[in-house]
Amino acid sequence: MIAGLRGEVVRSDEDSLTLDVHGVLYQVRCTPQTQHRLQAQDGQVEIVTRMIVREDEVSLYGFASSEEERLFGWLLSVSGVGPKVALALLGRFAAQELALAIASGDTTRLSQAAGVGKKLAGRIALELRDRLQPQAAAGQGGPGAQGDEAMLALLALGLPERTAQAMLEGLQGTVEERVRLALQKIGGRQR
Repeated sequence: MIAGLRGEVVRSDEDSLTLDVHGVLYQVRCTPQTQHRLQAQDGQVEIVTRMIVREDEVSLYGFASSEEERLFGWLLSVSGVGPKVALALLGRFAAQELALAIASGDTTRLSQAAGVGKKLAGRIALELRDRLQPQAAAGQGGPGAQGDEAMLALLALGLPERTAQAMLEGLQGTVEERVRLALQKIGGRQR
């Protein structure tokens, strides 16, 4: 298995990069964001990869971080999600934003990605929700699963982490109620 590559970008296509690693050229499929990030670097670049072996093809998929690669793997575990759809989801949303959409069951948002309809979006949310809530909680360092989901919602709205934590402090109720109350607090502060 090839877990990562370090080399120079020699070519960029619509959905892939070609990396020269000590004279061996590797084609790595990746999101446009990852392509732009790597092309902006001079000289050696490093990319996290996942190798997928199929009956008729061996493919490498590249990611900016190990978190993106882990999320890609989880997406592949959902029935009906192949590498192309998983990459489309990661290309449409930042990893944290995608995790929030899945954890909150936001099928409307998930279905904005190419190849994802309402039915598949629902399946993704249903099958991955339990995996992503603890993952999102660990990533945000919040006090509990419910607090983390509310925190993720506020962060997705663009609030700084400290402000979101301060606004959620002491609030009780469901995630939706806590987010609404936190936003009301913020609205009151801005007057």
